[in-house]
Amino acid sequence: MASEKLFNEVPVFPNDVPTIPMSTISLASLHLGDIDTSQRLLAACQELGFFLLDLREDKLGEMLMEIIDQLFDVGKEVMNLSDVIKQQYLHDIPRSFLGSFKPRGQAKIETGAPDRFEWFNIGQDGLMGNTPLQPLPPVVCSKISLFTSFLKHGQDIVATISSTLASQLSLPPDTFTSLQPPTKPSGTVIRIIKAFAFTEPADEPRTSMIHHTDFGTITLLANIVGGLQILAPGGSASDEDLWRWVRPQPGCLIVNLGDAMVQWTGGILRSNVHRIRYAPGEQRYVDRYSLALLVRPERDASMRSKIGDELEDTEDNNLSAWEWEVKKAMSLSRKDAVMQSRGGEPLTV
Repeated sequence: MASEKLFNEVPVFPNDVPTIPMSTISLASLHLGDIDTSQRLLAACQELGFFLLDLREDKLGEMLMEIIDQLFDVGKEVMNLSDVIKQQYLHDIPRSFLGSFKPRGQAKIETGAPDRFEWFNIGQDGLMGNTPLQPLPPVVCSKISLFTSFLKHGQDIVATISSTLASQLSLPPDTFTSLQPPTKPSGTVIRIIKAFAFTEPADEPRTSMIHHTDFGTITLLANIVGGLQILAPGGSASDEDLWRWVRPQPGCLIVNLGDAMVQWTGGILRSNVHRIRYAPGEQRYVDRYSLALLVRPERDASMRSKIGDELEDTEDNNLSAWEWEVKKAMSLSRKDAVMQSRGGEPLTV
């Protein structure tokens, strides 16, 4: 997460809103192989599918915080480019989301109203040389080494989390890392997100990005302003009383698991529904910028469950990651699609 300095530049997150209890996991302790920390990581990934990763007092984590601070400034430049420039880099759905802007209002929220956010994706494949680098605005090209550093540091953290979870599940440590190698083509992206400030007196604060789970394996999220909400486990997305705010913390990434980790573990790990709202309190009056690394399996990876003798869903187990992602995307495009949390089944020994 960004440093304390950037947190001091925005209004304080209020204390009078309901927040979700989240475990804080030390990256330094994970790197040392601390047993208690590893066990708490598994518990957090089973019970909520979200946790805070404390980057402080860890060499890799400290370097990543410095990079994140710089990229927040770059992200503001990128997201505040003129509409004329943005139109040159629009994404090409459904063929590709990469290297392009998603304009504000292109998607809908649960009421059918237009969304209140934009994003810009930079594909891992281009940064790693798996494919030619996508067309990018000059401001991004001038900072490409910074984005690449963020990516590689993030890859190391994802590998640490993945290998720790595998070991805790009594699987070979490379079980999950071997299915998402950075050197093979995938849908992994760096994403800059801008959720717009509340500026319309006649409008009620509402959802900026509709509730969803992530498709991929692990998401690393850095943001300073609140707005992220997690649905309490077992709750219905239509029950507003069961949504809880996430309080961003200096020096800590927000980490969540995606649907692929649920699939690979036969439902033991959890992918939890979340959304973006207007930020609470005075924070709603400032734009909310986020920086994320959304990791997906390599395209040809098998989606077969790695745990259990009985296959719960034979069809999904026989799909490649690319086929599985296309299937999920198509199912969500239906008007009657229902998004809900997955996984969190007890681990039997």
